[in-house]
Amino acid sequence: MNNFNFIFAGAVCAACSLAAFGQSVPKGDAPAAPTKSGAKPATINTGASSNLVVVIPLKGVVGPTLDDEEWFSATDFEKALKKAEKLNPAAIVLEINSPGGLVATEERIIRMIIDSQGRGTRIVAYVIDAGSAAALITLACKEIFMMPSARIGAAVTVVSGNSGTTSLKSLTENDPELAAKYESFRSATHKSAAEVTGRSPAIADAMRDMSKELWWSSQDGFSEIRRGGSDELIDGPKTVLTLTAGICERTDLAKQKNSLDEVIHSLGMRRSPEISIFNSDMKTNPTKFKKLLGEIKKLRQNVNDSKSNSNNHKHFSEELAKKIRQAEQLLGDL
Repeated sequence: MNNFNFIFAGAVCAACSLAAFGQSVPKGDAPAAPTKSGAKPATINTGASSNLVVVIPLKGVVGPTLDDEEWFSATDFEKALKKAEKLNPAAIVLEINSPGGLVATEERIIRMIIDSQGRGTRIVAYVIDAGSAAALITLACKEIFMMPSARIGAAVTVVSGNSGTTSLKSLTENDPELAAKYESFRSATHKSAAEVTGRSPAIADAMRDMSKELWWSSQDGFSEIRRGGSDELIDGPKTVLTLTAGICERTDLAKQKNSLDEVIHSLGMRRSPEISIFNSDMKTNPTKFKKLLGEIKKLRQNVNDSKSNSNNHKHFSEELAKKIRQAEQLLGDL
């Protein structure tokens, strides 16, 4: 597997449940005023003939994990998104409950969200919890709602290896050119999301880099620097940004809703919504991978048990190698 796939955005295979963040826009088809977050309000087509709302659950780790954890893949998300777009729904709601995960998976999903919104799709995030990579995925959505207990943020990139887990920044501190190369390419993804949603890129920066500050004022929204006496320090230079739903609502980043049903019924549609939840669509590859891991585990045991019989041992060894190649291919496609 490409080493890049082992770089995690603030969470290593769901080892810890970090925090998250959000942003909001006005509902309905009334003219939208500029928000205090500095974001451009989303274009909301509430006059669309469709009353269908498609829900795509993003639950568990972002990208595959060898642990027995719930996870989702970029490949399944791509298929679910294309399927949803063909139905021409009034909105697609991403129900997000994730501690974070793989950078490669996160960035693929972000680009898909940006491109889909560019095609006119209304994509809404509903955050139950969004840590790390999941927080950055949330940021790509023009409209964000959060449960009152939700958190969003803590997206420092970390690397897991034989010697343990460390931040990418620490790992590359003796090679500033390599660090600059990685940061330049990585930050461009989040700058693109900021451009599309109208949010300040300073929000994602403060989630990803402990040295970054985040300031906010009701007049001017968010900034990485203090602009005047009325500015409030949201995150200092010695902490990683994690926001609560309360702070997100106060700063106009998100609206609080107690349930998915509340979110859907606040989208401003003129008819009672028809809801389609794509649960099974997001479980295709995790189910395949879990089955392969089970077969590999069984074959490894067979290999060990058949050492006294050369023919059986050879057969099980060949079968094991075949299953491992299938697992590697599946991971490479995710």
